[in-house]
Amino acid sequence: MAKMRIPEREIEIEGDYDVVVAGGGVAGIMAALGAARNGASTLLIERYGFLGGTATAGLMTCFNGFRNEHPPDHVQTVRGYAQEFVDRLIDAGGADATTAHGNFGELRKGEAPYAVSFDPEILKLVALEMLKDAGVRILFHAAVSGVVAEGRRVEAAVVETKSGSRAYTGKIYIDATGDGDLSAAAGASFEGAKPECERMMGMTLMYRVSGIPKPGPDDRRLWANGITTIWGPGVRGKDGSDPGDLSEAEVTARRGVLAHLEELRKRYPEARLVETAAAVGVRETRRIRGLYTITEEDALSGRPQPDSVAVSSNPVPGYYGERRFFDHLGFEIPFRSLVPADLDNVILAGRCISACRPAFQSARSMAPNMAISQAAGTAAAMCVKRGCRTADLDVPALQALLESQGAVVRVPSP
Repeated sequence: MAKMRIPEREIEIEGDYDVVVAGGGVAGIMAALGAARNGASTLLIERYGFLGGTATAGLMTCFNGFRNEHPPDHVQTVRGYAQEFVDRLIDAGGADATTAHGNFGELRKGEAPYAVSFDPEILKLVALEMLKDAGVRILFHAAVSGVVAEGRRVEAAVVETKSGSRAYTGKIYIDATGDGDLSAAAGASFEGAKPECERMMGMTLMYRVSGIPKPGPDDRRLWANGITTIWGPGVRGKDGSDPGDLSEAEVTARRGVLAHLEELRKRYPEARLVETAAAVGVRETRRIRGLYTITEEDALSGRPQPDSVAVSSNPVPGYYGERRFFDHLGFEIPFRSLVPADLDNVILAGRCISACRPAFQSARSMAPNMAISQAAGTAAAMCVKRGCRTADLDVPALQALLESQGAVVRVPSP
């Protein structure tokens, strides 16, 4: 491939913060809350003009994985900020217990079933208010395009805006981009997408329709405030971190929406298209190599991790050819898997953590994703206060602080 040299240029430094969070999906929301509520000046950078990422732009209107979907399912393994998020959605009339995985009855504040459906428009507002209440500065319509790095440290995040390139500096950076964009740009090693692999999770374009009645107890659909969300056309064999592949996936999926809707109308004749997702839903791209990579045995056995900061009890959706449910309450997420092996001041949040594919497929779901990200943000604030590398953080102190915030850091007793 031909190459060209871009002339050197000066970029204005727009701001300096304790913590810079790249990405405003549910991972970035929780990470920014964790940093700001623990005393760190925090900037959150988001490419859209609203928060939520896959939950809103991708219309994946369901938080999965608050507990094991099959027995043993009696213990909730994700609480903390994620539970607070659900409670505030309930207060705002934006959450429902009717999901693609069952109708759990009336939602009650302070607890969550396996999955919670939500209204994406209300989620945008609730998330915004939570971040503003915490003092987070939000930069919308901005995308992290690169970094300035020296050795193992990121010195600045380079951001593309309507006014051109800008730089933002911080002491700790949190990669909540989903695709590990910031870490990869800084030189972190990673396992990339393998589109040719049948076990790699595909992409899906979600859409919402009106005219379908609220589901009964045995009718499993994503439903909130009179609107049903549909898993639309799927695309496999494409790399969501490659702009060409991603563009082809968007074209293929969008071309298939109307035909998909016509099939739906054979069962629900009154169904009418309300909206399609702003972006095709990407499930699997880069996984950054951390100080520790969660193994398949870790996930299947549920063995303890001494530095656990969150728990994933969500089933493995596709790796084994069917939904693989755990025979235990969940597996523990070690802090070491949130720390890139090649970088000293970056913490991973959300689905780009260091994990083998089956463990990743479980932990990437939004409920455990939020728990991981609360830990990431809290750890970032602690690193700022202590002036330490991420790898040198006092993990028992982090675990104690997370527990004081209502988080579940270890697999609970049955």
